[in-house]
Amino acid sequence: MTLYEKYGGFATIHTIVKEFYKDLLAEDDLKPYFARVSMDFLIQHQTDFLSQLLGGPIQYTGRTLREAHQVLRIPKAHFDLVAQLLQENLEDAGVETDDVQTIMEIVASTLPDIVYTD
Repeated sequence: MTLYEKYGGFATIHTIVKEFYKDLLAEDDLKPYFARVSMDFLIQHQTDFLSQLLGGPIQYTGRTLREAHQVLRIPKAHFDLVAQLLQENLEDAGVETDDVQTIMEIVASTLPDIVYTD
């Protein structure tokens, strides 16, 4: 059984992602990244991305992580804050500790494509 199936599929992941973005937008340091973004589009896009990462049938078709994030010049401190908020949302949604760790390892592996370096 995939993590996607274990935690209820698309509907559950969509709910987690919506709550995650509420928390992101509550952070003054992160809010500017989303000023010119359609949140409905982004939430759908992120739900697809996370669904695929967790073994679901959804196929993410967006830009690569590097293409989408390097222009934003995201520092590591902001990456870490986003990761912390995601972890908290996963825990709040009842995702088991081992599964949270697995997901966070996947997130950590994306750092080179998201964090800006000269």
